[in-house]
Amino acid sequence: MKSELKKLSRRVSLLEAPEYHFPYCNTILIEDDACCIIDTSVTEDALHYLRSKHIDLIISTHYHVDHNRYNSHFPQAKIMAHEADFPYLSSRERFISTVGSQYVGVDLSRYLTLDQWGYEFREPHETMSDGRIIDLGHTRFEVLHLPGHTLGHCGFLFPDLGLVFSTDIDLDRFGPWYGNAVCNVSDFIDSIDRVINLKPEMLITSHASGPITSNIQGRLTRYRDEIYRREQEVINAIYRGKHTLWEIVDENIIYRKFHEPQWRYYEWFMIKQHVLRLIDLGKVFADSDRYYLYDGVRPSNLNLA
Repeated sequence: MKSELKKLSRRVSLLEAPEYHFPYCNTILIEDDACCIIDTSVTEDALHYLRSKHIDLIISTHYHVDHNRYNSHFPQAKIMAHEADFPYLSSRERFISTVGSQYVGVDLSRYLTLDQWGYEFREPHETMSDGRIIDLGHTRFEVLHLPGHTLGHCGFLFPDLGLVFSTDIDLDRFGPWYGNAVCNVSDFIDSIDRVINLKPEMLITSHASGPITSNIQGRLTRYRDEIYRREQEVINAIYRGKHTLWEIVDENIIYRKFHEPQWRYYEWFMIKQHVLRLIDLGKVFADSDRYYLYDGVRPSNLNLA
């Protein structure tokens, strides 16, 4: 696997990883008065290239391993992350807690491959929050807190380039992923809408080939609307008599087929998010561990968007 270096400006470059290939992600490199990289899960050739630089700052978009794999390979660099994701970057135990074993009664950590990758947890040095301006000398960009995928998931606005780096708002045809214990589907919708409303001239995601310069709002809208499609299918399942979370999970609404055993658990968390949102919207109510549609709610008369 190899990365491709794409110059975005005199000082800003994209290290483009193979598209949608876990555990790699696209990385932004800024070579300015301070040298900064946004995320470190690059291919081996890109890692060799980055080691030839003096990296002063690592910005972590969120705590997932496929964005922080090589944080420990740049010991001289300070790490910055959103305060909501800070704990999960520094602690194996807190990281593992986010997969949600406590909710499904199965040790989901066995599906993690942290040790196989040689991943080392590293304490971040500084928190960042929405609206903060990162000033590296000649290059300035703004932190966009875009929660949903994780609590502290962030993107970045480069106003001089007309660029938004939307990270794991990634335009994958699968759709948005919110399959563990600290995801929030309502926040995810709001975050996608925020990027749409920014009307960027250029979009880079963590996993799609880029930069993307055409039909950005249309592609983001279709990506967001996959959430509404899933939600409609949840309503359909309840209407047909599927009243527990596991009964709805086994309708295969999101993953279609569970080729890997952990996918069924990811689906459980995503279905749970939809049910909770439908309760908040006044479409569904809970009776113990069973869920029902309110009177008058039918698949044919819904407007969930």
